[in-house]
Amino acid sequence: MSKIKVSFTTIAGRLERAIHCDVGLYGLEVLLSGWNNYRERHGYGRINFSQRAADPPDYERFLFYEELIAFSKYAGYDLTQ
Repeated sequence: MSKIKVSFTTIAGRLERAIHCDVGLYGLEVLLSGWNNYRERHGYGRINFSQRAADPPDYERFLFYEELIAFSKYAGYDLTQ
């Protein structure tokens, strides 16, 4: 797995630009919750984002780049750029 981390703040900004609407972190979290449920129904484990927030040095929640690619497919927008 790649070690490239993309923070929730960055992903929320990309999502807002893609859909031309204010989403904020709360809207991103709602979408990520749905994606986590989708992953679980399809045999993948749930991601514990709270645990990731405890990782130094920035203590911010994030997705790894490969996860961001899968999340982008789920959301229907390219959030990798």
